[in-house]
Amino acid sequence: MFDFVVVGAGSAGCVLAARLSADGRRVCLIEAGGPHHRTFKVRAPGMYYTLWKSPLDWGFSTEPQVHCDGRRHYWPRGKLLGGTSCLNTNIYIRGHRTNYDAWGDGWRYNDVLPLFKRSEDNERGASEYHGAGGPLAVDDPDVPPIASSFVEATVARCRVPVNNDFNGAEQEGAGPYQLTVRNGHRASTATAFLDPARTRANLEVIIDAVVTSLIVDGDRVTGVKLGDDRVIEAREVIVAAGAIGSPQLLLRSGIGAADELREAGIDPRHELPLVGKHLQDHLLASVVHACPTTRKLSIPSLLWWSLQHRVGGKGVLGQAPVPVGAFVRSTPEQPVPDVQFHFSQFGIHVPTDNGVKLRFGRFISILPGLIYPRSHGEVTLRGIDPKYLSAPADLDHLVAGVKLAREIAATAPLAQLVGPEVFPGPGVRTDDDLRANIRATCNTIFHPVGTCGIGRVVDADLRVRGLRGLRVADASVMPEIIGGNTNAPTIMIAEKCAELALAG
Repeated sequence: MFDFVVVGAGSAGCVLAARLSADGRRVCLIEAGGPHHRTFKVRAPGMYYTLWKSPLDWGFSTEPQVHCDGRRHYWPRGKLLGGTSCLNTNIYIRGHRTNYDAWGDGWRYNDVLPLFKRSEDNERGASEYHGAGGPLAVDDPDVPPIASSFVEATVARCRVPVNNDFNGAEQEGAGPYQLTVRNGHRASTATAFLDPARTRANLEVIIDAVVTSLIVDGDRVTGVKLGDDRVIEAREVIVAAGAIGSPQLLLRSGIGAADELREAGIDPRHELPLVGKHLQDHLLASVVHACPTTRKLSIPSLLWWSLQHRVGGKGVLGQAPVPVGAFVRSTPEQPVPDVQFHFSQFGIHVPTDNGVKLRFGRFISILPGLIYPRSHGEVTLRGIDPKYLSAPADLDHLVAGVKLAREIAATAPLAQLVGPEVFPGPGVRTDDDLRANIRATCNTIFHPVGTCGIGRVVDADLRVRGLRGLRVADASVMPEIIGGNTNAPTIMIAEKCAELALAG
């Protein structure tokens, strides 16, 4: 029998396996995907889009979204060691410090800051807000001149400071995103945390294995069952299968709303009606301009960049696609920044409902994001329904974000460098035009959270309420979505869970 079974070797699961096994406990880590985290397309940050709809991607799609013209939004999620930390754009953001103060005792900002620092090997060194010597590489980006012009224009238009550390004392401002990239290579949780731990005799990693259900004996979970009918027993099971996989595993195991389980043909084992509820996700819109001064995206350039990276980890593919951004307030009355901008020196084509379409040529993209959505959805055994834009204020927020992006593009020095707007384009001018365009093209930023939230499904120690021997530790436990990219907070949650589990 193992001390711990960890279900899912993604952003959280790799951290858990490393930290728990370091204490000498017998740990079994189970992953549905394979060991592909060191392949070229994974290690090269600029190749992330080639992994979408590949065998390394779960390739989820939402239910048709009523308020988005009936579209099904495509949600890439990693199916390999390292999970979605192998498919993301490497941005290291913790969110606003006040986000955590709303999570309750044990999760306030001052509680979790040491956990963030513990993970980090920040190239800037140790400081009040950052750690050095941890497993996770966190480095500064290469900022091209056009990206610096975006920062200057945003500072001028939005009257915010240049901010060289969004994870420092203040989030507000415009500046570079620190990235989980070092020497041109992606630092996934598989390479950072799991690989160094796999030499330990007390850690067993099972790959290409789907956990079909938890073994529930009365009020205690004693192990897991795999698709080949193997049973793995443990003192404690920690589910780290993500905001989709974790609630669905609980539901398949009879943990959820009894009436809904019976309707799905599942025998209820433990009544917990909020499993899968309160799904939240970030949405973005897009403003794309032709830009004669930026890099040209073409088949020959992609081939050349690929060769550069294969030879020495250098060149464009060794860099994340979004080097800079901004956090600003949509109105002066907002207590914290509520618009996040991602800036790219390429033409980001939205929506990605059917995968990625490359926009060949010379472009820049300014992507305003809705980071505090009012719309909530759910994950069920039938599918994923984020109920995007069901709260009208979310659509209004994105309209305001597009207007602001256009104003930034029209502000010096960026205005002198960009050409005409190609998306949404000059034909989309009125608020009604913008609403129609956003409904037709708004895109997930790939940050689903909340489906096993603290206080609803798990307690403050991440134990599933009313059951012994079972915790959940991944983005699903966030009680409310944070204001920024969610990978760094997911790693922090795993650090916290390991600490709690070892103490317990």
